[in-house]
Amino acid sequence: MIGRIAASVPLALVLLDVTVVAVLLPDIRLDLGSSSSGGQWVLNAYLLALAALFPLLARLGGDRGRQLAGAGALVMVAGAIVCVAADTTAALVAGRALQGAGTAAMVAAVAGPQLAGGLAGAALPALVLALGPLVGGVFAEQNWWRIFLWAGIPLAAAGGAAALVAPRVPAARPSTPPLRAAAYAAGLVAVTVLLVQAEPWGPGWPALALAGACLGVSRALPTPAFLAATAAGCVAALLFLAPEYFQLVRDLSGLRSGILLLCVTLAAVTSWALSGRVARRIPTVELGVVCAAIGLAVLIAIDVHTQYAVLIGALALAGAGLGLVAGAARAELTPVLAGAVLGLAIAGAAFQLAQADERASGATFQQALAAGVSWGAALMLALLAGAALAVWQDRRAARPKPASSAAPPAVGS
Repeated sequence: MIGRIAASVPLALVLLDVTVVAVLLPDIRLDLGSSSSGGQWVLNAYLLALAALFPLLARLGGDRGRQLAGAGALVMVAGAIVCVAADTTAALVAGRALQGAGTAAMVAAVAGPQLAGGLAGAALPALVLALGPLVGGVFAEQNWWRIFLWAGIPLAAAGGAAALVAPRVPAARPSTPPLRAAAYAAGLVAVTVLLVQAEPWGPGWPALALAGACLGVSRALPTPAFLAATAAGCVAALLFLAPEYFQLVRDLSGLRSGILLLCVTLAAVTSWALSGRVARRIPTVELGVVCAAIGLAVLIAIDVHTQYAVLIGALALAGAGLGLVAGAARAELTPVLAGAVLGLAIAGAAFQLAQADERASGATFQQALAAGVSWGAALMLALLAGAALAVWQDRRAARPKPASSAAPPAVGS
């Protein structure tokens, strides 16, 4: 049990980083004067480095796991130092990418290609995901985002120490050749860059058509992996969009924003934990898709005056639905990470482009931001519709084909 808990520490660090930095992001943007795309890169650079490098580094596990974990901890420390010293958005993004690369090495050293199994291995990451926004809110309340980045140094040490005591995992031997794995990493980086830079570089809304093409390619994945990737992408998008709305549109403090974001994370973790019991009574995936779709549909209609009761209900419903979907879809870590990166990039692109369009038409800053959140939710609903279609196709293919209704007539004598 202790070994499985230790092996889950690097994954818990990932969830802590994402949930805390998402709440800190509005303050970071204001302090550094970051653009919408620059602010999004602060979160996405970390996830992108992690998702792109993990499949490649997972091949180096096994006997070299300790060296891999040690190198990852050192890179993560270097990234934290760069982040703390950063006085520009570009420098901070570079440090965040280093942190993501170091975390990828630590996760690959102890987790192999799959998530840690069993209750002992899932308890710590689930707890961190559930309460991470509250931690972010406490730091945001005092504008302590640099202090949290300083905390990356002891966190890296803790992750490295946990990797040393965690049981060794065999090196991943996937069927995908190394060149194809490298092509996957390069493609993920290229698509993410194009989406995040769609507004500042000028591709605009047509860049989202590329996201649709990527979705078609990802549909080649087995349905469980596709569902897990979709759920991860939607959760990552909500973690990014909700604090932007609460703090920049409704002018809430970082602490109140973090508390409200608990509606998503607590609901997601609770429904994920209960998904096994729910599945004994009703179809879990279908229920999860319906709940998440209703929550996202409500978020599409938000504006600067939407009542908080409506927002809380929509976020909780979306989180609970996504948790059910994730609980039913047992998938490897690679599609989950890729889904989080692409979901965040797609929602962020819609967020930026809608803001630019609204400001060009004379809308206020708050109205433009609310429209950006609305469009981001709309794109997540479209992704969820793709997941629902995948489930329906699988259900249809699994139905037994009807036998011939009439037997050939007997030959009379």
